[in-house]
Amino acid sequence: MQAVTATLAVEYAGLSVSGCVRDHNEDRLGWTALDGDSAFVMPAEDFTLEQAVATSGQGLVFAVADGLGGYGGGEIAAGLAVAACLNRTRQDVSGGGGRLSGILRAAFNTANQAIFDAALGGSGSRKMQSTLSALAITPGEAHLAHVGDSRVYRRHHGDLEILTTDHSQVMELLRLHIITPEQAVDHPARYALTRSVGGDITVRVDIRTEGIESDDAFLLCSDGLWSNVTASEIVEALAHAPAEACDRLVRLALERGGDDNATAMVIRVREAGQRPEAPQGWRRLFS
Repeated sequence: MQAVTATLAVEYAGLSVSGCVRDHNEDRLGWTALDGDSAFVMPAEDFTLEQAVATSGQGLVFAVADGLGGYGGGEIAAGLAVAACLNRTRQDVSGGGGRLSGILRAAFNTANQAIFDAALGGSGSRKMQSTLSALAITPGEAHLAHVGDSRVYRRHHGDLEILTTDHSQVMELLRLHIITPEQAVDHPARYALTRSVGGDITVRVDIRTEGIESDDAFLLCSDGLWSNVTASEIVEALAHAPAEACDRLVRLALERGGDDNATAMVIRVREAGQRPEAPQGWRRLFS
């Protein structure tokens, strides 16, 4: 499967494990081509997504979700979040639904409603929730949408950037300078989220758009992964092919206790392509 469009080419891989302590996996990952027929959501058991190159004329969307185990039904919530987000994004792009930032926001609201409705309808726990991070790559651009404490990183010109902000009580305490980064590592509130998908009737979504260049690499991961590896280890792993990068990072998380589900999805941009030019002048009014 070669994902080479006229202007964009990417390769990707994914890996998710239950870890050494949890008896089942509540993480989910998935992907879809924006001009494809369906989305792919990986199943409940541990899984490996072999390195592949996807084919799409408009771009691709990748998503990672981590179900909140403390409320029950975490695996159901995460699966619903990924499937609803990917399918709504693909459908809206195919239908000419406007800018990707708005499409992603709507897709997250659809995911939120899907979990909320399922909980009320008895499909899982009444309080089931999930994190959700999505990355849409189109020619020349990366579009992110994010809720919770899963993360998206980018390796750009050899440097590592965190493109998301954790929606957690610990992050709020750090932002207010109430605790230090050292105290945050083992703080009892480090797993308490301030935002989640499915936790309420509405959800606030962080949206971000960045230009991309060839050889940029992205990592989407759950907190069971990033909490057990260092920034230097992430940037070093992202210098390798996506499948090898996933294997290196998940193996490190397991070697350091594997106390949570650990999921990594790595996407490398082979050819960034050219972002479309915005209409100028009076043409903008009619485009």
